[in-house]
Amino acid sequence: MDHSHHHMPDDAALVAPEWLISSIGILFLGFAGFYLWRLFRPTMVKNAIGFFDWEGEAGHFICMLAMASHMAAWLIPIPGIAWSWILGFGTLYYAARAMTWGKRLTYNKQWWDWTHSAMFLGMFTMFQPLPLAPLLLTVFNGAMVLFWVWFSGYYVKDSVLDARAGKPLSFTSDLAHLSMGVAMLLMSLFPALLMPGHGHHHHGAAGMPGDTQQCAPMSHPMPHHESHHGSHEHAPALNCDN
Repeated sequence: MDHSHHHMPDDAALVAPEWLISSIGILFLGFAGFYLWRLFRPTMVKNAIGFFDWEGEAGHFICMLAMASHMAAWLIPIPGIAWSWILGFGTLYYAARAMTWGKRLTYNKQWWDWTHSAMFLGMFTMFQPLPLAPLLLTVFNGAMVLFWVWFSGYYVKDSVLDARAGKPLSFTSDLAHLSMGVAMLLMSLFPALLMPGHGHHHHGAAGMPGDTQQCAPMSHPMPHHESHHGSHEHAPALNCDN
């Protein structure tokens, strides 16, 4: 979403305390570690959910790490320009997979890949705004808000079902997706809410010492599914004016 208005005075914006933003960033770092662990446990994952998709596990790891890097840059100091390239590539990668080799994967569903592509696009805009006309940007932002509402609701359902079924691996994945969905939705509705450093000082002109390279959600990620209870990886999208 276009959040150029996030430059309004700090006292006029809804901003979470720094400790909370950093804590959420650490939570996403934990989820990133969870998917990295799954990536190197193919047999365990296949026994638990019926298949192993290394591309999906790697994609989830990247999305969770991007979320952590946005909220706790002091812990994951990866430049925004690097994330723009990584997430932009992910957007195209999953779109290509949806139209080609993804169709040949017996465990895969085409809409899962399109969901991942949209997820990466949303996260891409967290670091790099889309060059859209005002009207198109409004439509795009509105669509992403609706998506995150659906996405969060989907994982509320999945987390309940997997908890009742006693599936810890899928349940943890559900919580990761739900956390991302809620964070992205909140950032879409309240641009400054989860922007590190926003509540401690006023931004100066772009490029000035007092300006921080923070982003506000502009587009959003999409779900990934496991077995019948799928798992969606979708991460936040924020706009950077720098």
